[in-house]
Amino acid sequence: MKKYPDISEIIKKKARHRRSLAALPFEKKIEMVFNLRERRKFIKSGRAVSNSQKPKTKST
Repeated sequence: MKKYPDISEIIKKKARHRRSLAALPFEKKIEMVFNLRERRKFIKSGRAVSNSQKPKTKST
């Protein structure tokens, strides 16, 4: 019989994280949703996102 690793600690951490998210104020949760939407836009566009690199524009 195949022996699987113990994942009980991972499950406990996930539960703690879910509780911490549930304890956040509603406004913070909405802010997180908007941030995730922005990330999704960049992922779908296929563009690389980096705070250190800004798109270069031609100056005239």
